[in-house]
Amino acid sequence: MSDIIAGLREDHVRTAGLLRLIEDEVEIFLEGNRPDYELVGAIVEYALTYPDLVHHPTENLVLKRLRAKLPEIELSIGDLVMEHHRLAALTRRFHAALVNILSDASLPREWFAGIAKEYIDFTRRHMQMEEVVFFPAAEKNLDAADWKAVRRSMPKTIDPLSLDSPGQGLAAVRERLDAIST
Repeated sequence: MSDIIAGLREDHVRTAGLLRLIEDEVEIFLEGNRPDYELVGAIVEYALTYPDLVHHPTENLVLKRLRAKLPEIELSIGDLVMEHHRLAALTRRFHAALVNILSDASLPREWFAGIAKEYIDFTRRHMQMEEVVFFPAAEKNLDAADWKAVRRSMPKTIDPLSLDSPGQGLAAVRERLDAIST
């Protein structure tokens, strides 16, 4: 397995945990209780940056190499780049909904929960397709020169959640992620 694909898969595992945390907090909110807004806010801030700056651009580089060798891959995976744009838009929408709910407690809880659900469901479907179709196709069809070219062009930023000291806002997120992983 390519170490690049291994890293992308690690990102997916982390993202799946983040989605679980969001779901838990949205459920608390729907029950009429106060969720951990700081936690959800930190997750959304993370989702607004790392995936669009590192994860998705790396996948797009892999896709570019894969298309050159297997043009028909689009039939299996669809328009991956467009999905990345849609995911970024859904993340921004979810962030705006969070800001709105924090500034106006009278907004319908179901409205916020619906936006969160759309974001979560789309993200899960997207990751599932990548895990089942895109990543295996890349691993099967790309060679060492392709992986070297991807590595040379990919962003060098490290996922802040993987750092020993992820920063104040993300430390709580990491602590909760660790709790659900054990």
